[in-house]
Amino acid sequence: MKRRRIRNLVWLALAAGTTVGYVRLLPKPLFDAPYSTVLYARDGELLGARVAKDGQWRFPPGAALSDKYLRAVVEYEDRRFYRHPGVSLPALVRAAEQNRRAGGVVSGGSTLTMQLVRLSRGNPPRTVAEKIREAILAVRIEWSYTKEEILALYAAHAPFGGNVVGVEAAAWRYFGHSPEQLSWAEAATLAVLPNSPALIHPGRGRGELLAKRNRLLERMLAHWVLDSTEFEAALAEPLPDAPEPLPRHAPHLSDRLAEGRAWHTTVDDALQVRVQQIVDGYGERMLAANRIRNAAAVVVDVESGEVLAYVGNISPGERAAEARDGRSVDVVAARRSTGSLLKPILYGAMLTEGQVLPNTLVFDTPLQMAGFVPSNYDKTFSGVVSARRAVERSLNVPVVRMLADYNHHRFLGLLRSMGLTTFDRSADDYGSTLILGGAEGTLGEMTGLYAALARSLLRYDRTGRYEAEDMRGLRVDSSATIQKAEGVCPLSPSALWFMFEAMSGVNRPEEEAAWQEFSSMKRVAWKTGTSYGNRDAWAIGVTPRYAVGVWVGNADGEGRAGMTGVGYAAPILFDLFSLLPGGGEGWFPEPVGDMTEEAVCRRSGHRASEWCVSSGDAVDTVRIPLRGVVSRVCPYHRPVSVGGETRGWFVLPPAAEYYYRQRATDYVPPPVSAGGRPLEVIYPQPGAMLYLPKGERGSNGFEKFVFRAAHRSDSASVHWHLDQVYLGTTRSSSAGGHTLAVSPSAGEHRLTVVDDAGYTQSLGFTVLRRE
Repeated sequence: MKRRRIRNLVWLALAAGTTVGYVRLLPKPLFDAPYSTVLYARDGELLGARVAKDGQWRFPPGAALSDKYLRAVVEYEDRRFYRHPGVSLPALVRAAEQNRRAGGVVSGGSTLTMQLVRLSRGNPPRTVAEKIREAILAVRIEWSYTKEEILALYAAHAPFGGNVVGVEAAAWRYFGHSPEQLSWAEAATLAVLPNSPALIHPGRGRGELLAKRNRLLERMLAHWVLDSTEFEAALAEPLPDAPEPLPRHAPHLSDRLAEGRAWHTTVDDALQVRVQQIVDGYGERMLAANRIRNAAAVVVDVESGEVLAYVGNISPGERAAEARDGRSVDVVAARRSTGSLLKPILYGAMLTEGQVLPNTLVFDTPLQMAGFVPSNYDKTFSGVVSARRAVERSLNVPVVRMLADYNHHRFLGLLRSMGLTTFDRSADDYGSTLILGGAEGTLGEMTGLYAALARSLLRYDRTGRYEAEDMRGLRVDSSATIQKAEGVCPLSPSALWFMFEAMSGVNRPEEEAAWQEFSSMKRVAWKTGTSYGNRDAWAIGVTPRYAVGVWVGNADGEGRAGMTGVGYAAPILFDLFSLLPGGGEGWFPEPVGDMTEEAVCRRSGHRASEWCVSSGDAVDTVRIPLRGVVSRVCPYHRPVSVGGETRGWFVLPPAAEYYYRQRATDYVPPPVSAGGRPLEVIYPQPGAMLYLPKGERGSNGFEKFVFRAAHRSDSASVHWHLDQVYLGTTRSSSAGGHTLAVSPSAGEHRLTVVDDAGYTQSLGFTVLRRE
């Protein structure tokens, strides 16, 4: 009779409370607690996690739960879970009777759903009124969620000891693997633990926890949840020891992504670990020996644009000094001077426009532009060099001249259209330094750019056209990209192919003996870069399958003597490429549909003229970009009359000739009677601004400058005048060189040079005194 009265009272309470439940609906979402930031690899393995803002290890709901854990927790907490509507009347009646007999609360009679309500309400004090609320809300939850969703929410928010919340965090912390891989013993341990979460800690009633686990295993055996063999094996397993540290395989990527959610990244866990090991290994040995503290690397799948490895820096050490070495900085996302990384892009842009052909000659002579005086790495000049050679050897002066021809305003717009978001100053602010590292880029965007260009060329080979999606940014997750790009690739397929061909040549002056170390590796289109003051060392390489980017330096901007891209970043680059499979990828297909055949002067690299043919120099019929048909006809083979016969003759301007003859023994100057300009001032250049150097002073009390001119004739005399005052005469007997030490005062001046035949060149320049 008493049991019937209690049951009737419970039904009446539920009926009244359900009406209230309709009015006061459950909050959405059910839980508003902060979650950990969790990163998964492409295969579902845990890459790493960050503790939630409240200091708890609480993974976001959504991870797959193992069948073993689900069966264990239902068996332990609520065997009628799949049959009741949120409240189990038999359990409530039984609990009420037990509590009445004991004169206090010894049993709650709560279902899993009611426990979920209690968790969502912050575990308020256990009272009859609270139990009624839990029952009402449990029924409402059952109408709003599926049984599977209820289990998932409970598993994600149940306490598991210390600051561990949720079964996924518990599985990783206590057993070092995902919930899907739980054994029967592990599943049973986690099923009973929320009932007494403090028991998990070593020295705190571990015997009681073991007894609880084993009793649950016995119940599961009795109810045919597991067989006798599984039961014996589960009993033999020990309880876990102290919590395991969570993996930290991509900490800088974790810091970059938004907090409080799960990220299913594109990162390959095994590759990520190996890339980090290689970067750390160089950090401990070669880099540390030169007090270089930081390095970063990314590996990208070209076709998909997915980031396969993201190493933001050398792994941080535990010593206090190592904590201050900048290793917490994510250099993949940091703005750094790009050095020479943009030179191939400019080459490709000019090929696309038909402004140059692959071997078109570019002047490599002293240059000054609005006070900017670029120099090559080895401080020498070649007179002229092919555009391809300028890219292969990463020569500064020829490339600055190429940028002037292309226009730095156009080039900046091109770079921005291809997704380089950090190029945010004005073109005039960058000026000619844009091509030499005056702009800052990130390792992620620069590597992504080269990957996008490779993808575009591969797309053209497959379909005969580009698509806008080819220039998309790198992906680290289905909803997260590293950069943004606009429209289809702006460089032609043939330009891309010639660009990658030039980048695959390993012959750069800063490499000297170092480049031979990489000559036997798989074929890679690669470019190194070194910023002013040796603050940044870069190496970016691309194949039809992968793009790899490496940065080396100090995050605080401290330069290191001798640190170059080829000496410090390239070794890491090629070690990373050695990790990647290369079978069957071949090389970039030649886009013959975007090419045409043309007669090209072998000596100048321009389209051949009749004078190229009559000179006796070789003329080759080769493939060039389609737009190359509008490029300039060879300007260097000119008609020259010798002995009554007119034929072509390869003639360079005097300044270019002066440097070229020092390297090219086959160059034969034309007769002076051939016409053209025989005399040219090399230094200073028209409009130059010269700063008074510190050094030996001239007789007038001012420091000396060494002025230089070139004359085509080895026996010519050159007469020098400064502001209409005669300075002296120079004569040359080799390679047409003329030099004169001059001591001008501060201010504006005019220099005039005259040869014996009366040919004159006059130019203005300004001398400034350094404060």
